[in-house]
Amino acid sequence: MKKINPIKKFPSKPTYRQKGVSGYQFSLKNKNIEIYFVNVSKGHDSYLISKKITHIYYILEGQGFFDIAGKIYKVKTGNIIEAEPNIEYTYSGKMKMLLIMNPPYFKGNDKKTKKNLLAT
Repeated sequence: MKKINPIKKFPSKPTYRQKGVSGYQFSLKNKNIEIYFVNVSKGHDSYLISKKITHIYYILEGQGFFDIAGKIYKVKTGNIIEAEPNIEYTYSGKMKMLLIMNPPYFKGNDKKTKKNLLAT
């Protein structure tokens, strides 16, 4: 019988860090999705349009705002936000989130459109 370990440990260091947000990627056997713990102190520094990736955010703690396609949504602990491909979005606030990406991130997917003034 093949030995498996379904329990994933929290990463020891951030996978990415930028002003106002840091992310920790979990190592999964399933390469069709990616899961990150995202710690938001201010917000994402820019607005994005994802070409092919759906971003699903689950707010674990805190509150903030998502601006999706020009409409602002107030979010809080327990909310799930789906940012579909080809729609401009960003987020701001002080939150801890779980991010699920399908398909996984690939270079050239994200297009930054403008600065997120709420995250500065």
